Amino acid sequence: MIKFKKPDFLKIKYFSTFFAAFCLAVIVVTGIIINARLSIEDRLYLTKEHKSEFYKKFTTSILSQEEFLGNLYSDDYKFNIYIGGLYHTIKNFEKAEFYYKRAIQLAPDATFEHYLKLIMLYLENNKPEEAEKIEASIKDTNAQRLIRFKCSANILLADYYYKTGNPLNANKKYTRANYYFDKLKIRKVRIREYIMNGILASNVKIADDYVTKGNYYEAYRYLKRAEKAAPGNLTVKYKLALVLSYIQPNKSIEYFEFIKTKEPQLVSFYLYYETLMRAADIARVRGDLPTSKLYTYKAGSIKNFYQNNIINNDNVEFDFLQSKIQTSKKADKFILRFRVKNISNFNINNMKIDILIFRKGKLSASYTQTLFEKNPLHINETSPIINVVHTGSKHYKKIAYPDISFEIYIYKNEKYKTLVYKGDFGSSLVTEY
Repeated sequence: MIKFKKPDFLKIKYFSTFFAAFCLAVIVVTGIIINARLSIEDRLYLTKEHKSEFYKKFTTSILSQEEFLGNLYSDDYKFNIYIGGLYHTIKNFEKAEFYYKRAIQLAPDATFEHYLKLIMLYLENNKPEEAEKIEASIKDTNAQRLIRFKCSANILLADYYYKTGNPLNANKKYTRANYYFDKLKIRKVRIREYIMNGILASNVKIADDYVTKGNYYEAYRYLKRAEKAAPGNLTVKYKLALVLSYIQPNKSIEYFEFIKTKEPQLVSFYLYYETLMRAADIARVRGDLPTSKLYTYKAGSIKNFYQNNIINNDNVEFDFLQSKIQTSKKADKFILRFRVKNISNFNINNMKIDILIFRKGKLSASYTQTLFEKNPLHINETSPIINVVHTGSKHYKKIAYPDISFEIYIYKNEKYKTLVYKGDFGSSLVTEY
């Protein structure tokens, strides 16, 4: 009589688990090999779209084993995070949400990775309310992992609100992220800088919105917060000068004068002049004639200073027409074409222009030219087309020059240059002689 041996279910479970792990390993290793091959050779030929399509197919091939692997590992929270992440990659919202939520149910306190991934998923699908609920569902404790999660979650929410045009909520979240960051024992400088830049940018954006509405007092309040976040930022100080010119001209002049000592080309002469004259009028109405005369004198002084030293976007309108490359057998020529319009209330002469050409971020060539030396550019007059030609050191035999960029500066006094245009030859028109 033949005796049948009873199956050892423990061994069957072990070997089935081993087989599943082996299958998954084969898929992953194959993917790594293919990816390595891509990184060495195919990367030279595949576009980003082709690579994206490849990774999508690779992910889909792994997900084809989802049901089989799920029978073995459905109670493993790491497995659920991994599968959720794959569905997240191919933008299957429902499946990704399902697996992330199941990972949270299986291990609510093991890690906060699944919470962050779920928050990112909701924000990518424009569901900030759901993301807010996830962040709020975790109660504060002194655990460093939790504090780090809270900091990261608030940064994600802040970034979303800023990008979607809600700077007020963004500012609240950046501030909240900073609160948690201060509680961390190990603080990375770059994260602090990122948060502070977010606080700065959101405060300025809120102020800009209030200026648009004509609410200068609220704009001033948020700009002062921005100034606190970045005390040395001249752009913020200039915006404060502009806002204060409407509500407190005397204080506005202090900001204008500070910027004038640092980078006078940033300042609009007309606004500065008008603010000084407004302050002079206020002082005269109050009967303070000495102060009124002082402001009037300063107005005349800065008018003389700006007309003799400064050329900026208040004075000219720069009309860039073309960047062009002409190839030849010996050396290629890089050609820039533009016009200049005088939008000031005085004639412009002896305006200097610097053109800097960079190759891979390093200065390759520079040119200085004086415009309107013999014939001034009259008020409201537009100049003829100005051509600048740079002859390269050799013929590169290229149809595009993605690593060559240029900057154009204008000025009267070399100390006070104003950047009026930045461009590159990456999308230039390439012609042959």
